[in-house]
Amino acid sequence: MFWRDFPTQTAAREAIRQIVDSHPFKQPFESDLISDLISERHYFCSLRNLRPSRFRKIPGYNGYEFQGDFSNLGLANGIRWHTVSWDKCLKPPITNWDRIVRAMRDRSEPSKAIYRHQNPFCEMCRAQPSQEVHHHKPSFADLADSIRTLVSESEISECLSDWDWFAEDNFTLPENHKITQLFDHSHQQASLQALCKACHNTTKKGVVRKRRVQ
Repeated sequence: MFWRDFPTQTAAREAIRQIVDSHPFKQPFESDLISDLISERHYFCSLRNLRPSRFRKIPGYNGYEFQGDFSNLGLANGIRWHTVSWDKCLKPPITNWDRIVRAMRDRSEPSKAIYRHQNPFCEMCRAQPSQEVHHHKPSFADLADSIRTLVSESEISECLSDWDWFAEDNFTLPENHKITQLFDHSHQQASLQALCKACHNTTKKGVVRKRRVQ
């Protein structure tokens, strides 16, 4: 059983989509099923016992933005409506480490942009303009894995402790934290490679195959 009485992720998604689609834009509605889904499977709400009481959909990217009403919880920051993705709750849960890895990627973007500017042509085919920059040796995934072996669960929780999810910004690595220092050192030692779109896609497929074999 995938979740509750739903045998598969697809069955749960279709049931919830029918509920959401049955309500017009901007009209608040209640759904015990969706409230349970958010409180049990949302990466933030599930850890902090947050259960939205109502929902609404607002016109936006990819059709609509889905929001939950948290005003019934009496939160100190006065949060009422806040974006929550019911669809993401049906996917494999995002862990604390996943959030840190995302922040590592964001932290590497400025240096990757500089590297691409310095290398305007693909370093693999030498023919097409460069459009992407990736970690060449080691790969970004291997770099992140190596850092994970050096930190404890408590250090991961500590790294995330001051992040305000309600600000809706991506989590950023706190300066001077052990994880940040480890990443900065590893990133400085890694080699980058500027690639065109086609070569980048080929390289990504090769990395995925390699990790599956491992």
